[in-house]
Amino acid sequence: MIVLGLSGLPNSQRRLHETRPDIDPLDARICQGLDSAAAILVDGTLVAAASEERFDGDKGTGALPRNAIRYCLDEAGVRPEDVDVVAHGFDYDRHKRAFVLSREYFDEVLTSQTVRDGLTEAGWPVLAERLRPVEHHRAHALSAVVPSGFSRGLAVVSDGMGEVDSLSIYRFVQGERSDGGEPRSELEKLHSQPIAASLGILYSIGTRFLGFQFNNDEYKVMGLAPYGDPERFREVFRKLTRFDADRGSVVIDWPTGALADAEDGYPNARALLEEQTFTPKPPDGSIQRDEADFAAAMQECLTELLVALVGHWLEKTGETSLCLAGGTFLNCKSNQSIADLPGVERMFVQPASGDDGTAPGAAWAAAAEDGQSFTVSGPFDPYLGPRYSREEIRAVLEARPGLRWREVGTGEEYLAAAAEDIAADRIIAVFHGRMEFGPRALGNRSILARPDGDHIKDRINSAVKFREAFRPFAPAVHVDDRDRLFVTRGFDADQYMLCTAAVRPEAKAMLSGIVHEDDSARIQTVTPELNATFATLLDQVRERTGTGCVVNTSFNVKGQPLIMDPATAVDTFSRIALDRLYIEGFVVEGDAAQQSSTRSEGSTS
Repeated sequence: MIVLGLSGLPNSQRRLHETRPDIDPLDARICQGLDSAAAILVDGTLVAAASEERFDGDKGTGALPRNAIRYCLDEAGVRPEDVDVVAHGFDYDRHKRAFVLSREYFDEVLTSQTVRDGLTEAGWPVLAERLRPVEHHRAHALSAVVPSGFSRGLAVVSDGMGEVDSLSIYRFVQGERSDGGEPRSELEKLHSQPIAASLGILYSIGTRFLGFQFNNDEYKVMGLAPYGDPERFREVFRKLTRFDADRGSVVIDWPTGALADAEDGYPNARALLEEQTFTPKPPDGSIQRDEADFAAAMQECLTELLVALVGHWLEKTGETSLCLAGGTFLNCKSNQSIADLPGVERMFVQPASGDDGTAPGAAWAAAAEDGQSFTVSGPFDPYLGPRYSREEIRAVLEARPGLRWREVGTGEEYLAAAAEDIAADRIIAVFHGRMEFGPRALGNRSILARPDGDHIKDRINSAVKFREAFRPFAPAVHVDDRDRLFVTRGFDADQYMLCTAAVRPEAKAMLSGIVHEDDSARIQTVTPELNATFATLLDQVRERTGTGCVVNTSFNVKGQPLIMDPATAVDTFSRIALDRLYIEGFVVEGDAAQQSSTRSEGSTS
């Protein structure tokens, strides 16, 4: 059975900008159906998955993922007519009555017919005929349940909104059937809560209040929070939110009308916050006391509510294995507190927890409905995107006169040279194998550096990434070094940069470039089983520095999606202050003069 999974609502973002041509850029992502992606299952195996943004360069786009679809079909070696089902991670059609007062919007944006029309216009009428809508939160849940490999447990989904819900709790059983039938994943929804009580929207409104982009910059607020003191504004959030232990539900007491005028950035909700706190200043990359304290209080609020919610349902169900999905669970600080709950014995977070992850999730849902069983062995492999041959890389390099490069091959000499550069406090980029699925760079499209390098955070932020100085960097650490450097329960989430860990006091000096203000770090545990090349590189780094750990940040610059292809990799490398690019056995040399002349230009992007 071949199932193509899709995410996104192809008309949503376009309609927003057509009806609001003067929309504030900070509000330009206040719409459903962003982060479109495609994924393909062949007989239950996830063969490929990729976000459309990586192909067209439009970060977070919700457009029909034409390029991602084409890639998935090619990677699987199938034609459109070979696809049995096209699963889409929204099912607004079943909620049509809820949109009786906004029928035009429903017909133009929300109905699954828009996806059918898009597929037909793209030249794939056979795919349009086979479209099957899947409930959004069900797609999210299965995106985590199936690859977790857990036989049973609790699945929690939290995001801005699905069709009509913002949070769902499921109990799942995987690999067995009570009626003796073919084994498959089964979900039982235990609880849900409406959009008015959305934790995702609450956090995004707070993000917008601080002058960052709604539905995009929440990770910046998470990074700012450790610099603040939650005490100053704690009561603001405690008056606004609470956990109802009788119902097992989060309650958010927004006043009537607070959530009106969403496309204007929820002005009433922001005014409410301003009345109770302060008038925020436009962010300039520095740390402002009021803004940091607000971020700290909001982060504390989110974490306390999620811990109470998850703890309640674990106790109520007696389950000990936990699966998390939905954009809320890209918050690695909250994930750490959830992982520390005594009732959690195992925890998996979908690496693509945003809506891109509903592409494989919808595919798994459709396959399960048709009786497909799934067998998961070993950790979930997130390296599902395009790969490029040595010949393709060489063609890109040869097409750029004046570029200095040499071919080394992918053997021991190649990784040893990269390790030598890191040990010598150089900043390098690596481009290997298949691109990562999800927002985190996990060693195949990464910028790497020594974690105790000279002013390493400032050097990368100012001359390479062109981003806010308060933003932390994550470490990638070899599994053999993890426990002597960090305090972690060793759950699967650590392998995908989805959970923070405390840095051991004795390791802070050697990890100064990745230790955040609260002495934590968003770790990626690297294992030979999941990424042999990266693990070998870290082995080589350990031989030279004594520590198998590096700074790992995504290979891109501000406003640019994670780099997918070699041409973009080389062009980006050529205009930022990197020392070398290691790309499939080729070593590309940085040009200091070129970097110097382009830094000021890049810093305005």
